[in-house]
Amino acid sequence: MTRYILRRLLASAMVVLVVTVVIFLLIHATSGDVLLAKLKQRIPPAQMQALRHQIGLDQPLYRQYLTWFWNLLHGDLGKSMFRDQVTVWRRIRDAFPVTLELTIFAMVSSMIISIPIGVLSAARQNTPIDHLARFFSITGLAMPLFWLGTLVLVYGGKWFSYSPPTVYEQFWHSPLHNLRQIWLPGLILGYNLSSISMRITRSAVLEILRQDYVRTAFAKGLAERVVLIRHVLKNAIIPILTVLGNQVVFLLGGTLIVEFLFHVPGLGFSAVEALSTRDYTMIQGLVFFLALIIIAINLLIDISYARLDPRLRVGG
Repeated sequence: MTRYILRRLLASAMVVLVVTVVIFLLIHATSGDVLLAKLKQRIPPAQMQALRHQIGLDQPLYRQYLTWFWNLLHGDLGKSMFRDQVTVWRRIRDAFPVTLELTIFAMVSSMIISIPIGVLSAARQNTPIDHLARFFSITGLAMPLFWLGTLVLVYGGKWFSYSPPTVYEQFWHSPLHNLRQIWLPGLILGYNLSSISMRITRSAVLEILRQDYVRTAFAKGLAERVVLIRHVLKNAIIPILTVLGNQVVFLLGGTLIVEFLFHVPGLGFSAVEALSTRDYTMIQGLVFFLALIIIAINLLIDISYARLDPRLRVGG
């Protein structure tokens, strides 16, 4: 088990190194720079060159990358190029709890919706309940998040006079105000994700229901609820765990559209703001932080697989 974990840690370290290179090159491949976005006016070329030299934008790309990477190794993500005296760590510290709260709300919503409906759909295969559950799942898959979010905002405002709060309040400061801003985007994300996990749950449960030991359990007279919970769901958990882990990864990096639509000041909202101002340091720091979280989650999923199925330790 120790060798398996060490191999996964080494592979994760290599992925982190590749991620730093890809992030840096993609960010600097965009047209324009932070000075053009910040100044919004023409200034003499000599003054512009002096400003670029002051913040290091006139250096070769490889030197800019090595400087940034060296600072990363020392735990320094730098300061914002657009907003003076605002460090990247401070922005992450303020935005990450918001994204994490939205992620938790969406994951809980997704599990509450998908697992019971997926199990019920498999247990009642080819019945009206199954057809209705599959229609519910396909509808969620077919609706893009930006379209669903826009639809909720437009018709929510038209029919129910709903508008998302513009000022975010932390949960421990104002629980009701916080939930007013989080519950609807979290539910939209949860419904979208449940469409995928619902189908995976149904497929996994159907496969387990065809096993001989499940037929034996029913033949012994065990109640259907006991068989589904103790024998079926327990053995179908690995593919469901895979989907749930991938959903956490998607939520941490994919809440950008929903956060922007509902004005939730999380990491996605901060990334959109940084992209609009060409704030290289902020974008690199935010994306690198998200990449570290995603790599860590994938590592934990790999280790959990090895715990659940010892055969993977030998094959991995």
